[in-house]
Amino acid sequence: MSQEERLRTQPANPDGPGQDRPGGGGAVLYGDVFAVEGELARTPIAPQDAAMMQAAESAVLGRAPRGGTAAVMQPAARRNDRLGVVARGVAATDGAAAECGVAVTEARVPGARVVTEFVADQVVSC
Repeated sequence: MSQEERLRTQPANPDGPGQDRPGGGGAVLYGDVFAVEGELARTPIAPQDAAMMQAAESAVLGRAPRGGTAAVMQPAARRNDRLGVVARGVAATDGAAAECGVAVTEARVPGARVVTEFVADQVVSC
């Protein structure tokens, strides 16, 4: 199982996204979906973050891959938007990606291609 698959199938919170917060079913945080630490782990995934990751994947890889990081972020971001835990409109530039950026790198080595994706300088997929 690749690290990316492991990150998607084993959330940092074994009870599932948002289940550790009062009432359960709360916001989906980066730490619920990816193996990240610190403030990023406690930050809700915002729609603008998912959009920035999709744009970065498209720019570097030629398209946003099915099952890629942006594809994982999008449903979490939609849920957070429905719950009202992320900013909308003018304030929508407050997401972790908007503040600290996203990056997608691609390295071609003999017989393989290595893609690494970052949010706020932390690896979210490799």
